[in-house]
Amino acid sequence: MFQRIVNFWAQTFVTERLLASPLFHRLAARTHQKVSSIQQAGSSHYNEFSKAFKDNLEKEARKQQQRNLSD
Repeated sequence: MFQRIVNFWAQTFVTERLLASPLFHRLAARTHQKVSSIQQAGSSHYNEFSKAFKDNLEKEARKQQQRNLSD
């Protein structure tokens, strides 16, 4: 029980210190910007991949239909 109380106060102290720190806020803002830019880049790559994949599936389906009609 005593350990829980000490742990709670230690966490509260650390949290308050971080919230008061301008350096911590700058670090958090930079981290957010970096993660956002990575997500946007990944999203555009995913969209390109999914479009190419869909196009390829449609192309293969048309080829298969032509083979079935010629048989």
